[in-house]
Amino acid sequence: MHFAIYFGLFFISGIAGLIYESIWSHYLKLFLGHAAYSQTIVLVIYMGGMALGSWLAAGRVKKSRNLLVSYALVEILLGLFALLFHDFFLKYLQISYDHIIPALNAPFFIICYKWITASLIIFPQSVLLGATFPLMAAGFIRKFSGSSGYKISFLYFTNTLGASVGVLLSGFYLVEKTGLKGAIITGGILDILVGITVLWLCRKDNLPSNNTPVLEKVNINNLASSNYLPLLLVSGATAAASFMYEIGWIRMLSLVLGSSTHSFELMLSAFIFGMALGSFFIRNRIDKLKNIPAAIVVVQVIMGITALLTIFTYNHMFSFMSFIMAALSENEQGYLLFNLFSHSICLLIMLPSTICAGMVLPLIVHFLYKEGYGEESIGKVYAVNTFGSIVGTVIATWVLMPFLGLRLLIITGGIIDIGIGLYILYTFKEMKYSSLRSFLAPVSGCFVAVTVMFGYIDPLLTASGVFRNGTINRHKKVIFNKDGKTASVSLFRSGESLILTTNGKPDASVNVKGGISGDEYTMALTAVLPLACKEEGSSTAVIGLGSGMTSHYLLYDSTLKSVDVVEIEPAIVQAAKLIGEKVSNSFTDKRCNIYIDDAKTFFSAHNRKYDIIVSEPSNPWVSGVSGLFSKEFFGLIKNHLNEDGILVQWFHKYESDVSILVSIFKALREHFPYYVMYTAGSDLITIATTKNSDCLNIKRDIFQIYPLAKSLKAMEIHSIDDLKATAFVSQKLFNPLIDAFPWPPNSDYYPFVDLNAVKYRFIDKDIRLLDTLRNFIIPVRKIVESDTGFIAFRSRENLPELYNLAEFNDAKKMYNELMNLAVPKDTFSTIPQDRFNAVVTLDYASMNQLTFSQLYSTIIEILEKTTPFLSTSEIRDIWKVIVMKTSDISLDDEDRRWMSYFEALCNYNMPLLYKYSRELLPSSGPIEDDYINRFLMVSMSVSAWKTCERRGLEEIWQRFDLKGDSDIMSRISMELLKQ
Repeated sequence: MHFAIYFGLFFISGIAGLIYESIWSHYLKLFLGHAAYSQTIVLVIYMGGMALGSWLAAGRVKKSRNLLVSYALVEILLGLFALLFHDFFLKYLQISYDHIIPALNAPFFIICYKWITASLIIFPQSVLLGATFPLMAAGFIRKFSGSSGYKISFLYFTNTLGASVGVLLSGFYLVEKTGLKGAIITGGILDILVGITVLWLCRKDNLPSNNTPVLEKVNINNLASSNYLPLLLVSGATAAASFMYEIGWIRMLSLVLGSSTHSFELMLSAFIFGMALGSFFIRNRIDKLKNIPAAIVVVQVIMGITALLTIFTYNHMFSFMSFIMAALSENEQGYLLFNLFSHSICLLIMLPSTICAGMVLPLIVHFLYKEGYGEESIGKVYAVNTFGSIVGTVIATWVLMPFLGLRLLIITGGIIDIGIGLYILYTFKEMKYSSLRSFLAPVSGCFVAVTVMFGYIDPLLTASGVFRNGTINRHKKVIFNKDGKTASVSLFRSGESLILTTNGKPDASVNVKGGISGDEYTMALTAVLPLACKEEGSSTAVIGLGSGMTSHYLLYDSTLKSVDVVEIEPAIVQAAKLIGEKVSNSFTDKRCNIYIDDAKTFFSAHNRKYDIIVSEPSNPWVSGVSGLFSKEFFGLIKNHLNEDGILVQWFHKYESDVSILVSIFKALREHFPYYVMYTAGSDLITIATTKNSDCLNIKRDIFQIYPLAKSLKAMEIHSIDDLKATAFVSQKLFNPLIDAFPWPPNSDYYPFVDLNAVKYRFIDKDIRLLDTLRNFIIPVRKIVESDTGFIAFRSRENLPELYNLAEFNDAKKMYNELMNLAVPKDTFSTIPQDRFNAVVTLDYASMNQLTFSQLYSTIIEILEKTTPFLSTSEIRDIWKVIVMKTSDISLDDEDRRWMSYFEALCNYNMPLLYKYSRELLPSSGPIEDDYINRFLMVSMSVSAWKTCERRGLEEIWQRFDLKGDSDIMSRISMELLKQ
């Protein structure tokens, strides 16, 4: 019975160990600035600490009377470290950003400090983790004699299987439910429970104090001439190759699955699960093997060959993903299946090789143990194996991938594994007469040669972004493709546009044939709007280079003394330079300084203050990016703005959800209480400040800057009023909306956005329902923000692809047509034929003797198209025309109430609007949630808020049958009444 209990405890220990690795990666990316860097450092230190811990444990096993007690104490100490980690990390960040990094003031020393200290804060725990397997394995073998190979294999299996489960448990459940702090504390509690249970079992069994190992009979002086040292080197070399695969496969699969945090967790889980299966499959066979070196040879060569084969199978994974995306529904169930299929893709790529990798360590340990090298060999093999993992990780991340690319990275790992097998085949005395010598070398050599000559990773596929919409566009030309340290970057031509992608996700598109792409409007306005808000500004910082167009437009302003662009991936800079004239200022203007760094470190290291900071990162579902939308990051940005400085924050309305936007803006307003949102196509551009809302007013005519005006007019943006027309909403109205929802502010330590954004990317939700904030028949935004001003928008045929401008255009056209109704028709030579139907209906209302009920929908249609966009004076003019055209229609009491209601609405008469809203609503019983009752409820509430009238409103809202949470205006109205 105890036999199984120990296996179960080591399974739980594996869960805790990978909870640590996963959560440490989350913590460290907050400091190192990118998920790829944090994943690398965690892998290196995790493995390095484990290597040292294993080596130290190996030296202690002969001296320890009770290894299981030592193991239990290590587990308890690990748990205690975990309980204290979060608070320690917060203090570490504070000291680093506030004191040490500003004092260093040199990029080289800052990088050294970050990497060294980030390593040190997880190193002690990693050392303890490394000691667990040797202590448990050796103690277990002492306690239960016989079948050492089976025990070692099954212990390795249970531990690695627990690790595979721990990755998924941490990423998909614990962080979401408890945040980073709760997740790492959970790991700590598990370790403490494991340690206490093992101590209780040892005490219950009364394990004798003389439970000591059998002394080895090996002459230590002869180790150099035996298989001992070669097999130690083999364990290190094969681990190096395995982690080359892991680094390469993670990048490769991120191009198929998307580079979200959840994708990384699925990949890591699949890698570890394969190793667990390997040790499981060999557990019953290992004690029966007569020639273990022969088994190692076969396993090594098969591992190398199957790794090489992934080069050939990889391209087909894009077609598989395309099929999956076409088959799945875009809903919660579809997202669950998407993750399951994504995991299956990871397993298809990783499983054959990782199963082999999981066999190698138990084989080597068992062979050395049988040869008489004893318990000490367990720890030393494990130590060298983990040290090899470090070497493989570092070489893969910093040398092979940036300089040779993914293809040659995988090939290098495969050659190493095959080379290890052939080395053992031709040098070990046990293999002297093996039949494998006759064919294994030429067969494996053929596989290597075929892979080198014909193995190909198609850049059209890697740049396809198939994980977004399931399509693969082969009608494009790849201009640039590079596997950088943090991302794989591509630039390709599709039609008239050049499209820049990172890990398969388009980050910018620029039309190079004279037209204008949708992204260009966003990038231009992201630069132009802050320039229009600042009468003068000398310094600007831009977070994220992208195509370089935002900084290009900023540099049109000669008053700016400097534009500092912070970009974490050098390959982005290389690709953007190839876009050409439309972004040329970013690379030719001497005022533009491009820094390769993460944003947090850049601001802390340079310790500068800016007039404008533009934050234009990638989408927040990308691993690590959500940290640039957190309350902690906004606090950092605030400290690096001048007193009246402004932050420009980009966000997207596509592939997102209201919950994501609410979480981000709750984080933003903690540090920037004043903000205005503008829209450009499917993007949101927010201008925010800490001082007062006056800083956000457009006050500068940037069309006086000739080259800037020329570029904007090419986009059909002709005046400051065109810019004003893109204004969406300010904090006055948006704060009540975000208060109406329970979602938390996005935080580094409770990463709501990182955990949920990828789901809404898959579901392909959007937040266009927020458009009702601007185009609802009741002009709530104008009422709440007291915006009654006139925008001199010129009605025209050619409009830029900017949100609101088409609606503004229609509103102005309808206004002009309605004003024409007040002029005698004989003054016109012809009447326009393409008039709005509502205008035509109103024009002939008296002639056709329409009843008010027939005209009712026409009045609503006119007001829907005009009240959200036109000034109060224009709306009053429209009402005068409506009254004139309906003066001959007979009205009953109900009709007159409606006409009085419309009059109050058009004249912004809040007391009367409140009065008639209440009169038109049902006086008793349930109020049905239909369109008419909805806008009556909204007009009643907003006019009550404006006039400070609250009596009886709660009872009316209780009678209103609000269906779901989708009605934004109703939720805002209810929240306004709480103020």
